[in-house]
Amino acid sequence: MILKRIGLTLALLVGLSTAGTASEPPHPPEPDGFWTGPTQGAVPATLAGGTVIGTADLAALVERGGAVLIDVAPAPRAPEGLAPGTTWTPPPHRSLPGSVWLPGVGQGELPPDVDAWFRARLAELTGGDRNRPVVLFCHPDCWISWNAAKRAILYGYTGVYWYPDGVEGWQDADMPTAVVEAELD
Repeated sequence: MILKRIGLTLALLVGLSTAGTASEPPHPPEPDGFWTGPTQGAVPATLAGGTVIGTADLAALVERGGAVLIDVAPAPRAPEGLAPGTTWTPPPHRSLPGSVWLPGVGQGELPPDVDAWFRARLAELTGGDRNRPVVLFCHPDCWISWNAAKRAILYGYTGVYWYPDGVEGWQDADMPTAVVEAELD
């Protein structure tokens, strides 16, 4: 009887200790190159050569000023099946105030012209200072921002921050957002 109670108590304790982690997906390891699989899903907890940043640290970085905030979320596409002559207007894109929206630069494989445009745009945004803090983000569990941050590191930027919680994490912390327009190459 005592052994049954001890076993039941241990089972209960083990169940309680793992209850909070059962719903959290495991973080995969960083790939050697850029991620070319599905863009939505569990992302690494790390970024070699960069800094993974949470909302509180990002807010402090924004407060200090000087950081370049780059939203790399994909641009929305017109719905399929629109009648000819129908005008479609994309919904407003909410992001962190002061951010620049560069859709398309976080894909696993970039066409050479998009790669060159992203390099040039980063140089413009940082004033050519590769040590200036650059924060890349999009949405939670999205590889696009991880790829864009990795790409910035490979371009030689040393102050790269990756914000994996994305704009939704920012909003969930009751931080302000602003509507931004996409910059396209």
